[in-house]
Amino acid sequence: MSDAGFNDDDLLDKELFGGDSDDAASLGMDVDGMLGMDASDGLGINGDDQPDSPAAEDGAKEATDKGQPAAAEAAGAADANADAKPAAPAAPAAPPRPDIEMDDPPGVLTMLERPAHMPDVPVSAGLSTCASYDITPTMAFLSSSPVYAASATDDMRWVFSGGADGYIRKWDFFGSVNGKQMLTLGQRHAHVDSVTKGGVCASYWDHLDAATDSAGEALSPVYSLAAHSQGMWVASGMRSGHVGLWSVRHEEGRRVALLGKHSKPVSALCKSPDEFGLVSGSWDRAAIYWDLNCGRTARVFMGHTSQVSSVAFQPTGGAEGAPRLLTASIDGQCFLWDVRRPAGDPPSERFDPAVRTPPWAASACWSADGRRVYVGRRNNTVDEYDVKMDGRPVRSLKLPMNSGPVTALAAMPNGRSLVCASTDNVRVWDLEAATDRRGTVPFQIIPGHHGGCVSTVFVDCSARYMLTLSGNRGWEGVSNNVCLGYEVTATVK
Repeated sequence: MSDAGFNDDDLLDKELFGGDSDDAASLGMDVDGMLGMDASDGLGINGDDQPDSPAAEDGAKEATDKGQPAAAEAAGAADANADAKPAAPAAPAAPPRPDIEMDDPPGVLTMLERPAHMPDVPVSAGLSTCASYDITPTMAFLSSSPVYAASATDDMRWVFSGGADGYIRKWDFFGSVNGKQMLTLGQRHAHVDSVTKGGVCASYWDHLDAATDSAGEALSPVYSLAAHSQGMWVASGMRSGHVGLWSVRHEEGRRVALLGKHSKPVSALCKSPDEFGLVSGSWDRAAIYWDLNCGRTARVFMGHTSQVSSVAFQPTGGAEGAPRLLTASIDGQCFLWDVRRPAGDPPSERFDPAVRTPPWAASACWSADGRRVYVGRRNNTVDEYDVKMDGRPVRSLKLPMNSGPVTALAAMPNGRSLVCASTDNVRVWDLEAATDRRGTVPFQIIPGHHGGCVSTVFVDCSARYMLTLSGNRGWEGVSNNVCLGYEVTATVK
């Protein structure tokens, strides 16, 4: 597991609670108050906290008899303090807001000035109207370390991946699909029988985490990726909080820009609809809209109290034409932001978890029509929200008890199939099928991954191909160090 893992004190204490496990005061909570007592209860430190005693009563009476009203009043006050109820424990303090300063002058919210980019490849015929899918793994893009992130061009000509080893790899996807490189018998042994093709690596480059390209720089794990639709550039999230912008078509692997405002690893990236902007989400609890024309911050979205795990723009420009951004964080919070609002405004919508749901939102995604939001939870469930409702879940989709936390989600273009990854398997739900007698939504297990932590599920624009990555993105779980490629076909129309 990465040294920035979910089980580390730095994440459990500082990210979830905003403090340090070695300093109770820094956790933002009153430890003694949580135990229902004062710091001096039962310790005999302060006389005010001791129960009434005969000696105290006699002292007050004796002082009165001797004509010492002041002493008697003081003794009586001590008894009154002893009878008073202890003060209520202080409410836990919220973690401090990220210290991120806007650039002066700021960048431009490019998506408000430019038309949205339309995918170069539309959804394949039949895949947007079918009732279900046949999703079969056929390719394995092998790696020697956990794979955290992947992105691709619209036509799937090139696929980019990155992980714990600190390299960005460019894969020839069509060469992989056509079986240009087959797996050996030993390589096939770890996968299901249908996985026979190996990924064809076209090139790779170092993921250097520094402002200059001087010798001796350390490699950074690749926590997130976002690729240009035509493969002009690819953006990557670094451990230090920088966002690297890498040239692909010209001088491949050259870092053309380094965007630095975050103070902790950048765990999520997504392009703006016009592809002239980029949104980054970080472990420092902030999301930033970057103007790629000048490399400046155009907007900072603050409100989360833990690391941001997902960022995504509403498909098709929003169900009602409003450009809205979805952000989710590990503490279970899920916000909708209207980017037209002034900087500093609170989120326009907030999706609360279901009752008795533990905090966790490792993944969130939109439905294909942009009318619903799905949030993966730690208690083996996926909460479904309607953006027109009051922020409460419409329903909760439950996985088997031993399936583990939901780590990745992807909605299919037919509007009724949802791909869900947890620590045991990858499943596809039929959201419109009739539930069983226990109210459970039916699902099918997609062969391929079994055990380990699936960090990302990626579906291409045409919906003909899908990728799943095994890697914990620095969080809890075990990785199988592989990226699997799937071929998707319609089964029932």
